[in-house]
Amino acid sequence: MTPFSFEWQWNVEYIIFFGLLYTALTIIGCGLVYCFIKTWLGLPVAEEHGDRPEISYRAKYSEY
Repeated sequence: MTPFSFEWQWNVEYIIFFGLLYTALTIIGCGLVYCFIKTWLGLPVAEEHGDRPEISYRAKYSEY
């Protein structure tokens, strides 16, 4: 229920409950955005298909 809903009542209980709810949702959303940005910035900038390191066990795959 939001203030734009038909049955909204401006009671103190509604203001406190939804204020805390929206505060918690905002904190969670900001934390997720922060994690996504830090992950995006931590990725290698120029990673081409040929720049990948060789996986050690694949080099001896023909021997197995």
